[in-house]
Amino acid sequence: MITLIDIKSAINAAIAPVGLKTYGNEVKEGFSRPCFFVNITPVTSDIFKKDTSENSLMVEIVYFSTNRTDLENLQMYDTLKGVLTPILVIGTKKKLVKNFRAEVIDETDHIYSVKFDLNFYDEIEDTTPEADPMETLNLNLGGQEYGIT
Repeated sequence: MITLIDIKSAINAAIAPVGLKTYGNEVKEGFSRPCFFVNITPVTSDIFKKDTSENSLMVEIVYFSTNRTDLENLQMYDTLKGVLTPILVIGTKKKLVKNFRAEVIDETDHIYSVKFDLNFYDEIEDTTPEADPMETLNLNLGGQEYGIT
């Protein structure tokens, strides 16, 4: 089973070679540029079949550039695309990165948002307790009762 923590750890590991600090969303001020903030938003999780779920989530990496320039943002887009696509390795599993895109989310401060989607199937762990083994079976066939042990 793939957890959201597994996914976030995989993304952080994939972008680590870029060499920038990655902050958690609990940090609201006091961070230093250049840096990243990584957000994971679960979109759907549906039962595909009794032991499999179909999952979709959106990943957003918010980039705060050093000099607040469009050129830095475009370069970082290419860098992130290079380290994150086409496959993201999550533990021992490989997942296809889809719909890689970006947008400026603050025109004044040139804050850049790079987003992509992950769609994957995952095993559903069966937590149903084991049934007690049968000890005696009583059958009533045509008025005759039989006990089988």
